[in-house]
Amino acid sequence: MSAYKRSAKSKISYIVLVVFAVIVFLIGVFCYQLSMNIDDMSKYESKLLAAEIINSAVGEALENCHSQEILTDVRDSSGKIVSFSIDPMLSNEINKTISEAITQKIRQSEDKGFNVPIGTLSGITFLAGRGFDLELKLHQLGSVSTRIISEFDDCGINQSRYRVYINISVELSAVLPIKTTEITVESQYLLAEKVIVGDVPDAYFSA
Repeated sequence: MSAYKRSAKSKISYIVLVVFAVIVFLIGVFCYQLSMNIDDMSKYESKLLAAEIINSAVGEALENCHSQEILTDVRDSSGKIVSFSIDPMLSNEINKTISEAITQKIRQSEDKGFNVPIGTLSGITFLAGRGFDLELKLHQLGSVSTRIISEFDDCGINQSRYRVYINISVELSAVLPIKTTEITVESQYLLAEKVIVGDVPDAYFSA
């Protein structure tokens, strides 16, 4: 074999070696980036999915609840509003209905799971939505925690606005084939609102 051919063969081998080294380096960088971001990204994606599930469940549940009736007023003999209260029976019914609706929706989601591209989990912007899919499943860790709260504020001259909310907290386990992460999703929804024109009531009571 001539010196020229040996030199050409050496150059090709060198180029192949460099290309291989670059590929290995890029794969290493990707794997490192993936390991650094997968926890945060899986939490982020899981919270988005959980929020969609919870929103859907609460929306359906409230369609069957007379939530506006939860806030009632108390009047004196002249018909003037002197206080406000939250109906405890309706409050318990709403808490129960929403908790059961969320639990049912999550259980339905456990059966089907969700697919998240590996590029999205990598946290690398230009890889978002690319690559093979990893199945993400959400498992409820405990009972749904709900709490009804109320607030009032001034919304104009001689006007007061009264609102009743339900706070929801759900603890979930986000399961990927390569990792399991625990997350907590918290949401707040408006149940009822009243605007009162006239004097501000002397007292305000909440559950």
